[in-house]
Amino acid sequence: MIGLKRGFVKLSKYNPKWKTLFEDESTKLLSVASGYFEDVQHIGSTAVPDIVSKPIIDILAAINSLSNIVKIIDPLKTLGYIYRGEQGIPGRHLFVKGGEDYRTHHLHIVEKEHSEWTKHTLFRDYLRKHPKEAQKYSKLKQDLLKKYECDREKYTSSKSDFIERILEKAKQDSSI
Repeated sequence: MIGLKRGFVKLSKYNPKWKTLFEDESTKLLSVASGYFEDVQHIGSTAVPDIVSKPIIDILAAINSLSNIVKIIDPLKTLGYIYRGEQGIPGRHLFVKGGEDYRTHHLHIVEKEHSEWTKHTLFRDYLRKHPKEAQKYSKLKQDLLKKYECDREKYTSSKSDFIERILEKAKQDSSI
């Protein structure tokens, strides 16, 4: 139901069980790092009903201080998470779960004031509220899959313009 080889793209039809998988994983995360996390959110396409998604659960956690990252590496390791560092986004720390052939979770950790927190939650909330835009995003992803099935970097970067356009709309939408 979830899992994808690193570097490749596969899209799966929305599965309502993804919400349960997120909730279960969130409970596990809080069991080992509750003193450090202020909030844990389900993000990415698996958090948006009725669109296709890479079968990887994306999780966004707000940490009370980036200085505490070092304190949660070992506890998260007990849950199977591998620490990857900032990965080119200052102030955002990435943990992945699953091996190279079967990645199941991406855990993004930031302070709540970080722009990544706002970006991910705004994008998710806008797509949830605007199903037509969500379907456009779903179609775009299916089209990009045909071109970049073996090139996840290119697949991801090719979605940037659409994502930026949605973020601009979301910032103007006062009801989110």
